[in-house]
Amino acid sequence: MPPAPPARRFRIGVLGAGGVGAAHVRAAVGAPGLEIAAICDTDRRAARSLAETAAVPAYDDHRAMFAEAGLDAVVIAAPHALHAPLTVEAARAGLHVLVEKPMATTDEDCALMARASAEAGTLLAVAHVIHFDPVVREARALIASGRYGQPLLLTHRRSSHYEPGSRPPWFFDRAVAGGGIVLNVGTHGIDRIQLFAGSAVRRVSGVVRGRPGLDVETDALALVELGNGINATLALTSRGMPYVDETEVVLDEATLRISATEGLFVLRGGRATHLLGADPGHQQQAFRDQLRGFVTAARGGAGDYVDGAYGRSVVAAALAVYDSAARGRQVEVADERVAP
Repeated sequence: MPPAPPARRFRIGVLGAGGVGAAHVRAAVGAPGLEIAAICDTDRRAARSLAETAAVPAYDDHRAMFAEAGLDAVVIAAPHALHAPLTVEAARAGLHVLVEKPMATTDEDCALMARASAEAGTLLAVAHVIHFDPVVREARALIASGRYGQPLLLTHRRSSHYEPGSRPPWFFDRAVAGGGIVLNVGTHGIDRIQLFAGSAVRRVSGVVRGRPGLDVETDALALVELGNGINATLALTSRGMPYVDETEVVLDEATLRISATEGLFVLRGGRATHLLGADPGHQQQAFRDQLRGFVTAARGGAGDYVDGAYGRSVVAAALAVYDSAARGRQVEVADERVAP
């Protein structure tokens, strides 16, 4: 009997030729069973530049790409307010979707995206890539093992440049970005808090601050309570701090420190033990593992991916920070949000 022909490679189009879109393209290089087949960006020059690196066609009209490129799926790495309409159009075109975080800028848009995908019978995944980071995976496994007891409380700190010129102009347009450092950067922290606590955010007390002349906030603090009763703090700063991106998980018998720049530590009995170092290659590995899981799941297999319900829970928590800051009091996150 002749050998079976090799399975056709899963064809992915990338919507958005910025830095994140480029990270997805790099992650796909050499990945078995999948390929980047087209790039689209309204900036034709950016689309062509990224497309040349992958030797694929460039488009400046996503509808033309959907119709002509023979795609199975799209990665959406466009500005935040475009996530919902692009996801809906992709689903209606029969394409599976891996959409970048934040999933959308409103809860209503998150629901619309999920409904469109369900009606089309296509997969909707949200690119919370930190789930695939080796350091984060090791920390989650250690927490799940119960070796040091159960989580009691968490802290997350993150600094990020948020001055004009530090990032593309649309990040400073609230109508397009949906918000500033909370929705853009803080969703990474909310994600980590929910992952390590094993529960979704239920209550939030938040404060946000901006700068004269900017339409979005650049700094924020929040105290959050998760559905399982664990408390956490979120601190987002943009005012000259050295870069920091770290989470501490206080357990019954030890504390885990998870640092994007230094790796994983366990703090116990006055001593710190370095369990796993941070590696520049971890990011590309995480992007690649994320793509592999998405493709496997889209093909009907048991692939690892972050679903729309979880993506919606992260957006809901971020929006609750804004709501709390505006009201000057603690606010509840709606009960229909699901736990991780």
